[in-house]
Amino acid sequence: MLTINRIYSILDNEAPFIISKEVVKNGGYDNSGIIINTHQEINSVMFSLDLSIECVEKAKKLKCDTIITHHPAIYNPLSSLDVNDVASKALIRAIEYKLNVISLHLNLDFAEDGIDQNLAKALGATDAKILEKHYQNYGYGREFCLNKTTLFELLKKVKKELGSKRVIYYGSKNFAFNKVASFCGAGSSSALKAINTGECDAQVIVTSDAPHHVIKDIVESGRALIIPTHYSAENYGFKKFYEKIASLTKGQILTYYFEDKRYL
Repeated sequence: MLTINRIYSILDNEAPFIISKEVVKNGGYDNSGIIINTHQEINSVMFSLDLSIECVEKAKKLKCDTIITHHPAIYNPLSSLDVNDVASKALIRAIEYKLNVISLHLNLDFAEDGIDQNLAKALGATDAKILEKHYQNYGYGREFCLNKTTLFELLKKVKKELGSKRVIYYGSKNFAFNKVASFCGAGSSSALKAINTGECDAQVIVTSDAPHHVIKDIVESGRALIIPTHYSAENYGFKKFYEKIASLTKGQILTYYFEDKRYL
């Protein structure tokens, strides 16, 4: 068994919370850290990309006392809680079940072996350049080279490695290239900024949640674009993080991973 402070320390060592704090200090927004603290010792932990009703119920069924999420369980400031409100329900239930909740968001996105880096690895990167530095050597967006391939082959890799069942793409399947830039989560605006500033010369961009005007500008720049679901683009790396923490805490706590296939 471990204390919540000890768990926090282990997480902090792998994905330093100071990254998120520095982003906020410089005008960005995040809410990573301990979201619910029951001050009870920890025996069993559930990892889940989101704090959802299904995740909370699964945690209770497995007798977990803690949930660790990627997306912050409370992101924007809450002015009220309502048991009938979709946005509040999972949080209220977690409190009712006396569950600790810790969230690692931007700090885990940007970490050295975090979600963004693991997305690049899933796509075949062996070495990658960080496109958007945020704090020291941590940052967002990875540009890397591959052996010459086609958009069709990369689409197959996205579906296989990320388990993404829903993928949108722009460009010819026969489009040949050797350089990719990937941005976990909603990174299309960061991708376009890197293109416009000359930081990124990749021929293919892989990211999620792209609005039409950004899609248009990326395609107009002569690049192909692959858009897997936000969930699948981050679930891969979060699962790798879970495996690392499970290994580090083996024999001290039980660990489980909740994968919500509705969003793959």
